[in-house]
Amino acid sequence: GFLPRFFDGLAEGGTPRSILAGFRECDPEIESRQIGMIPYEGDALSFTGARCAPWAGHRIGSDYAIQGNILVGPEVVDAMADAFERTEGSLHARLYAALAAGDAAGGDRRGRQSARLMVKKRGYGQPGTDALVDITLEDHAHPVAELGRILDVGSTLLQILRRLRAFSEASAPDKPAILDDLRAFLDDKRDRRYLDWWESLGTAYHEIGDLDDAVDAFKTYLAINPTLRVVLEAGAKQGTFPADLATRLFA
Repeated sequence: GFLPRFFDGLAEGGTPRSILAGFRECDPEIESRQIGMIPYEGDALSFTGARCAPWAGHRIGSDYAIQGNILVGPEVVDAMADAFERTEGSLHARLYAALAAGDAAGGDRRGRQSARLMVKKRGYGQPGTDALVDITLEDHAHPVAELGRILDVGSTLLQILRRLRAFSEASAPDKPAILDDLRAFLDDKRDRRYLDWWESLGTAYHEIGDLDDAVDAFKTYLAINPTLRVVLEAGAKQGTFPADLATRLFA
């Protein structure tokens, strides 16, 4: 594949143009390819082969390379480039803005079916993956919009995890305020996707001796999914759920 050759070429001191020349030498189908390369230093490069299906083309700029073929027209890559340039924040936020702009501009001439957004960062994700963000939708009526929804959920979970990490690292006097902030953040998130975090909130309140707020958090937990009462009751009998909490919760 081109990707390992690209990084090998950079390690050997190559430039995108010299690496592309190497691709030409090893790939007889190069004119049916599109390639985007962004080196650690220097300018990006895009290539669109002469045999790519119309409309096919690309745009490059500071820290980005956009390629597309079988698009409705050049307005797609133009919209993507403009969105990437004007969007601030994380790389995945800027990439999503570009995807959404390209989709809104007409996108693929064949219609909508799939989308993917992947960002790698050393040390993130499952061991060996370095995947900070990796979302793939193979078959969806509105894949870019759904990708954005998943990103929003992921962003929310990261904000929850940051608060829980801050709680675990804080000194005792600072812990109540962190939990109160987490409770305020969760207040409008009372559906099953956030169920575990209400449990974490209640457990954390109990850890610092705030039984009233711990009970309130677990009441919300059970309001979201009442069937979990049997799980908590079983935990109380087994000693894995605090007895003082169970007494107040199930009185």
